Formats: sequence, C-alpha cells, structure tokens
Amino acid sequence: MTQTLGNRFKKDINGDFQDFIKKLQLQAIETAEERIPLYLKVGMKDVDSILDVGCGTGIVTRDIANLTAGTVTGIDESVDMIDVAKRVRHDHDNIDFCIGDANHLPFCDDSFDITCCNLVLMWAKNPQLVVNEMTRVTKKNGMVLASLEPDYGGKLHYPENSKVDPIFAGQAILDKGGDPHIGRKLRSFFVKAGLKTEIGIGNNRIWSCEEDKAYYLHARDFYIKALKNAGLTQNDIDDWEYHYLKSLEEGTQLNFFPQFYAIGKKL
Repeated sequence: MTQTLGNRFKKDINGDFQDFIKKLQLQAIETAEERIPLYLKVGMKDVDSILDVGCGTGIVTRDIANLTAGTVTGIDESVDMIDVAKRVRHDHDNIDFCIGDANHLPFCDDSFDITCCNLVLMWAKNPQLVVNEMTRVTKKNGMVLASLEPDYGGKLHYPENSKVDPIFAGQAILDKGGDPHIGRKLRSFFVKAGLKTEIGIGNNRIWSCEEDKAYYLHARDFYIKALKNAGLTQNDIDDWEYHYLKSLEEGTQLNFFPQFYAIGKKL
C-alpha cells in the first residue's frame, strides 16, 4: 500500500501525529483560495459524484462538499486520518469516508464524475500508478484534478540562510520519502494516463510578511521539529528563528515556491 502522510507521522498519536494534524488543518485553510477556483473550474458544482483521493483530515473534502449537492467520497489508507475526517465532517450528509489504497482504488471503472487529490502525489511511491487509478475510476468525459503539488526546486526565499534554506527547499520532504520536485512532473503523469491535460501554477500571490508570520507561529512546532530532525543545534535554530522573525517584523522577508495543478479530461 502507498505510505501516506498520516502513517509517516503516526509515531506517537499524542505527539508527532497530532502536530501533523494541526499542520494539515492550517494548510488546508491557507490554501483554500488556490484550490476552490480549481474546483469550480472542473465543474464540481454540477456533478453527482466526486472522489477525493488521500483525503487526510477531511477538511479539503469538506470544502468540496460545500460546493456541490452531489456525493463526495473521501478515501485514505490511514485509519487514524479517517477517524479525524469523520469528526471534521460534522453535519454534512453528502460525504462518505472509507479506507483504501490510492494504488488500487476499491471502485469500479467509470464510477465518478470527478476524481481529485491534493498534496498526495508528492508522497506516493508510484505517482503514475495513482494518476492511472484516478483516471480508471473516472467516467468518460469526466475530470481528474491534482489541485496542489509543490515544486521546491522553484522556491525563492530572502534573506537567505545557508543552513536552514536547503532543509525547507525540499530536503525535509526528501528525508521523509517524498518528492520535492513533483510539480514539474504533473504533465507527464496526466498525459501518460491518457488525459487531455492542462497544467498551471495555482499560487500567483506572494504572501505579505504579516501572513507569513501568522502561518509560521501557528505551525512553529512542526518547523522546529523538522530542523531538529535535520541535525541543527538549538543555537542554530534560535539564531535562525531570531533573524527570520526580525525580517518579518521589518517587512523584508520574501517566501515563494510554486504549487502546480493539473486538470485532465478523460476522453
């Protein structure tokens, strides 16, 4: 089975996993402005059935359910993630959650009008197989959407830090078994799956320093832990954090990395 993010961080249900849930929930909120226009673009408002592959905490699935009167199915291989997702669902009666492997989706061919994923392919051991499976379960003339897949090779950051920048420019993702350069590969995956393909970059707006600071403070524990896991000393981390926050207060900090999307029509 594909090793999901949830399973990667399930070392301690009261430690790493809970920190990771917090990070995912914040990430889903912060990226809504990039994802929701894509959901509208592929016509989610007007379809009967949608599959959300690698649904994780279910917050993204809930965003989708808010846009449609159709049925939304969220699938993830992590039992713990599905448990979280069921709590997030609240009173949405058009969402179903199930446990399953993205490499072998437990659905018949041509089952869904739209099949989508968000921040999933970068963690898949075989992303081409996942896209092939997403295509298989999508109806003819239906749509396949990867709404957000980053490419850290295009990351821009200033002021620079020679010790920390390589970690946040993809090394931390690579160390956990992900592909930090997945964004540039989306077109290849979708075309090879037989889809009529459109590629784009969803995040055209660069955050203000105030937005960057708010995001960092919400997710601080996650970032500090990543730096410690990468072998930085506490002095290194303290020095980086001091200068990072100082540049945000001064309004001189700039962070950007491209987040690609792919839309494919099944012919």
